[in-house]
Amino acid sequence: MKTAIEFQKMRNCFRCGREFRSDSCKRVCPDCAVPRGVKRPLNSALSLRERQVVHLVCKAKLNKEIAHELHLTEGTVKEYLNRIFRKSGASNRTELAVWAIRSRIAVVAEGPAPTP
Repeated sequence: MKTAIEFQKMRNCFRCGREFRSDSCKRVCPDCAVPRGVKRPLNSALSLRERQVVHLVCKAKLNKEIAHELHLTEGTVKEYLNRIFRKSGASNRTELAVWAIRSRIAVVAEGPAPTP
């Protein structure tokens, strides 16, 4: 049976929910703790919402317009863009649009193709 002292040392991780022992006030378990500046690798596949954001970026929409069209806040759109930039390796919206077109994530133009 655990004593009251042992229960005080047990904590639930805020990221994964697992219980871990800690003498300090840490709220994240050692497995989830990542030093600042080190970014975890992301799954390179874009989610449906991320593809929607990329499609609208390719249409040269502003964050405000993307937020309005997808019923999101501008802050949420920024978070999606940061995640997409990390996944694609792009550093700005133009690079993202080029990457999306090359990766066939976004269509260049809607409607019939122009005839030569």
